[in-house]
Amino acid sequence: MLAACGLGVDGIDPKHLTQTLNRWTELGLFQSEDKLVSLRDPYRSILGKNPDIAESRLPKVLRMIALAPENNIRFFEAEENRAADLNRGLSWILAQDVYTIDTSSHGTIDALENSQVADKAKRMLQNDTRWNGLRTWMVYLGFARSGSSVTIDPTQALRESLDEVFGAEQTLAAPLFVDRIAEVIPVLDGGLYRRQIEDLLKGSTWHRPPASTLSTALSRAIRRLIHEGVIATEQLSDTEAGVTLVGAEQRPWLRMTHVRWIANRKAK
Repeated sequence: MLAACGLGVDGIDPKHLTQTLNRWTELGLFQSEDKLVSLRDPYRSILGKNPDIAESRLPKVLRMIALAPENNIRFFEAEENRAADLNRGLSWILAQDVYTIDTSSHGTIDALENSQVADKAKRMLQNDTRWNGLRTWMVYLGFARSGSSVTIDPTQALRESLDEVFGAEQTLAAPLFVDRIAEVIPVLDGGLYRRQIEDLLKGSTWHRPPASTLSTALSRAIRRLIHEGVIATEQLSDTEAGVTLVGAEQRPWLRMTHVRWIANRKAK
């Protein structure tokens, strides 16, 4: 396994490979028995035996594991916090205005975080190593797009979670749709991890979206899925509870009371 991941290749630190294997064993992806390492179920069954299919499914599996409650119990503790470091960083950056945030360097990210988080012990991206780690993982897990600077965009994570969000239903009331997203992806609007981070942020430098208004990050993801024909939004009543998507400069995009999944549900 380590050889397949680059053991023996120039520039690959074998210590990093071992540390990564140990971390994902701790998080529950692997199990070790009689010196043999194997994938745990249900992840082994989800990934399947075809290497190409398994590789395409791996980001969703790792996202499920990283977001799992049992891997985020010690959410604000510095040691033995499992995936909490990652989810604190994700929650913070997904709460920002995706149209104004400067992700070109750790310096700009550090300055923004310092202006919002008064408690130094709870700052998430205090050095370049942490920022580089978050930047890499948020792209791989479907919360951003890579480029000269990272573009915050959770479209892929949301797209791959629609099975869990909709369940057996085809149409959801918009507030329920957002609540279901928060349950499945708790670093997004209303999610448990997101709420804990938002409670840290100072109002003078970070503005909480108004009631029934989504963040620019989640608004972007929903808007892109609408454009792709994956989902459709409906405004069935002016009086019924709804949700508003916003874009650049916090301009309202649209208000929706219901969301319908129109993509082929059997497609994987």
